[in-house]
Amino acid sequence: MVPAIYVSCAEMINKWEEMLKKERSCCEVDVWPYLQTLSSDVISLLVIDAIQSLYIPGSRFLPTKNNNRIKKIDQEVKATIRSIIDKRIIVMKAGERSKDDLLGILLESNYKEIKHGNMNSGLTIDEVIDECKLFYFAGQETTGILLVWTMILLAQHTNWQERAR
Repeated sequence: MVPAIYVSCAEMINKWEEMLKKERSCCEVDVWPYLQTLSSDVISLLVIDAIQSLYIPGSRFLPTKNNNRIKKIDQEVKATIRSIIDKRIIVMKAGERSKDDLLGILLESNYKEIKHGNMNSGLTIDEVIDECKLFYFAGQETTGILLVWTMILLAQHTNWQERAR
């Protein structure tokens, strides 16, 4: 994947360099449309990679090195989130208001539903954990990828480092 992503990034940088050559002086570049195109290129590459990979039903249950690693990471993440949730529930049951963040809102909503006797209408703890993982990893992954590629491109194009400064 790295070579394909590199090509997309290099094309983007080349377009920026061409724009600078035409201006013959410093110019302002609206990078947002280029980053959107880059993101869609990367997503397209990931989709193509997923389509081309061979999937054997039930293979995720085999004790392969990759599957064991995924299972271990998943258990660690669930345990960490569950400990945070348990601490928040203790605070909520003590009568204190939960924090104004996504987890606090989810837990407070569930607590109110359960408190009013609607046992089946709230989220289970596992569902709350899944929601937390979804928001956390989606935000972290996209931000992390963007920052990493920014650093790689700035390292390769030192003249752009100076212009960015």
